[in-house]
Amino acid sequence: MQELQLAAAIIDVARDLARTVPPPRGAPYFCLDSDAPYDLDVLRIFCERGIFRKYEFALDLGSGLGGRARWLAARSGCRILGVDSRPRVVAAAALLNRRVHMDDQVTFQVGQLECLPLRPRVFTHVWLVDVPDPAQLVAMCSEAYRVLRPGGHFALQCAASSPAVGANWVTALTEVGFVSLEVCAVELAELSPPCRLARDRLAVWSQGAARETTMRPAPAVQIFATRPA
Repeated sequence: MQELQLAAAIIDVARDLARTVPPPRGAPYFCLDSDAPYDLDVLRIFCERGIFRKYEFALDLGSGLGGRARWLAARSGCRILGVDSRPRVVAAAALLNRRVHMDDQVTFQVGQLECLPLRPRVFTHVWLVDVPDPAQLVAMCSEAYRVLRPGGHFALQCAASSPAVGANWVTALTEVGFVSLEVCAVELAELSPPCRLARDRLAVWSQGAARETTMRPAPAVQIFATRPA
């Protein structure tokens, strides 16, 4: 299904389901606009790093259809820019954004994560979740460092596929200059029942194969760092 067609189907399914089931906080599309097969509540700690006010400006790397950016914006109250390398995905994310009237708080832009089309020292926070291309690890860390303001916060989450995952990220972040690194193990929980129901309905609506809507709790790693002031 093309991205704009998928966005239209997400809008229809969410609108229909919301007549009987309220959407989760910060997820007006019942997480259909997120590829994550887990409950986004695991990201709540991202909103606890630093002081969040409406003038804070966060960057969400690899933002996809924008579900995570909208969820984090609703939880943190700050402005968020989502960057993704796929133009049609960015167009679909913008469409979904307009339908829930979040253009004043969340915007999207096309860009390569290892070479961001952004000025240095712009953001107070940079978030990277479910790393899209581990081969670009050092380049993505360098770009995150470049666009952060001094004293800004960096946070990432990735699957704990091996014990070396956290160590590799710590090494990469240290090499580009980040300090105050902290590594936390977390468990990824399954989606809430309303979100699982929404995914089942989207599969029927789009006449596509049903996506997996349940998962066993899975281990992940969250890593936090700051750019020196």
